[in-house]
Amino acid sequence: MLALLATAPAIAAVMHLLWGPRWFPCGDMAQAELHMRGFFAHPPLVGAAGRIVGDTGIQGSHPGPSLWVLMLPVYFIGGSTGGSLMAAVVSVHLVFVTGAIWLAWRRGGPTLAWLVALGSLVVIRASGPAFMVEPWNPWLAVLPFTVYLLLVLDVIVPIDGTTMLRRKLSLVGAVAVGSHCVQCHAGYLVLVAVTLLMAVLFLVRGAGWRSTDVWKGIAASSVVGLVMWLPVLIDQVRREPGNLSLLWQHFGSPNEPALGVGRSIRVVAEQFNLVGPWLTGPGAKAPSEGWLRYPGFFAMFAVVGAGARSARRRGETWIVGSLGVIGVFVAVGALSVSRIFGPFFEYTIRWFWILTMTVVVLSLRGLIGDRSMSRRAVVGAISSLLLLSTVSSAQAVARVYLPGPTDSRIVGLLAPQLDRTLDGDAHYLVKFWDPYTLNATGFGVVLELERMGFSVGVESQFAAAALPHRVVAESDVDRVLWVVVGAPIERARLDPDLTEIASADPRTPEEQVRARELIDDIRAGLE
Repeated sequence: MLALLATAPAIAAVMHLLWGPRWFPCGDMAQAELHMRGFFAHPPLVGAAGRIVGDTGIQGSHPGPSLWVLMLPVYFIGGSTGGSLMAAVVSVHLVFVTGAIWLAWRRGGPTLAWLVALGSLVVIRASGPAFMVEPWNPWLAVLPFTVYLLLVLDVIVPIDGTTMLRRKLSLVGAVAVGSHCVQCHAGYLVLVAVTLLMAVLFLVRGAGWRSTDVWKGIAASSVVGLVMWLPVLIDQVRREPGNLSLLWQHFGSPNEPALGVGRSIRVVAEQFNLVGPWLTGPGAKAPSEGWLRYPGFFAMFAVVGAGARSARRRGETWIVGSLGVIGVFVAVGALSVSRIFGPFFEYTIRWFWILTMTVVVLSLRGLIGDRSMSRRAVVGAISSLLLLSTVSSAQAVARVYLPGPTDSRIVGLLAPQLDRTLDGDAHYLVKFWDPYTLNATGFGVVLELERMGFSVGVESQFAAAALPHRVVAESDVDRVLWVVVGAPIERARLDPDLTEIASADPRTPEEQVRARELIDDIRAGLE
């Protein structure tokens, strides 16, 4: 029940969208579904295409395919549609929130379980409706990171009565979930690699390096890690260059300056903050921005100190140890932030939300304790979670919208025209002429044509976005389809070698008139 209450906003948001008009995924969302269509015929060996570029200009992808595997069951059961893709995202959120609450209950009793459910709900609410339903790779690593964090704590800071078997199983789980986070987004690599090494060292230290039991646990974890990373290794061997090579080239020799110490301190102070974006959501007027970031940053240490003192007085040293381990996570995270190069986007360090939330949750658990809760206390705890869940669900339904609504509408208008015009026996190469939306509409057209049963492919520069098996040469196809967006449409219509077979304008007649007026005003101003 706690997990359902925590994820209720996401469930409500996706149900609201599923009752609405059909969604035609475009852009990154279309690329996500292209990775999952034909999963068994062409298994995806890598993650989503990213801002990753090798030395020769080839686009790379995030490390691995685990997010596609996790979404696959609900996606197939739902009929392999855009709607089932959104439902699959919510299913991943629900599974990992459930896992986090169960681990919290096992570790710190019902109070910690309730606090983790409450913290997860706060993070989901702050993340916004797009986080709840979009199949975007950075979003699908956030809530799993809570599970990873709790599993690592089980290994490094075991509570009284924890058996070696439980610690070994926790290490195996940490390898699996940590691998998932890294495969979703490369930004988790340093954090997961360092803390997994810590977990192994503490496991060996606790039982001695000669313990056969310990090495069995390490061996089992290694096998799980190998299974998780086997698709990535296969891709590296089969392709030239492999995606691991592209990742190494991109991150090993950056051609842009890093954030540096000064800016990274400001970023960490904003993120590791009692009233930071994990609580309020990102935004220009967030309470943790500007000079106000520092009171909230130092308030975190006051809360941690109070929680640790209270826990130590009760003899709950595992809370103190857990806070210390997360302190190491924060330090490693701060170092990782300082090494970010190129443009900085907040979503790339969204794991900081989970670190901050978990620190607050453990500190509150230290202050509250885990006394036998009276019936009134239980009712109060559930009621507070229910109230926030209800309010957050209503807000999610009011604010959620289909991702890329304009592109979705364009593809929805084009699809029936193309279905009537194109030859089902021909093989097509789809090219893009789109200076506006990073080819979002084009990828939506490729996805929808494939869904309708047409044989379509893309050019080689889009291998990461659409997977290598869809890359075709112009000499090997029957026809070339151009998806033209915006002002180039008029130029395309003047080209005698091009024949217009479908068109769509998502604007109302009034918006079209207003657009022409604005263009005339701009032209007159420039002249």
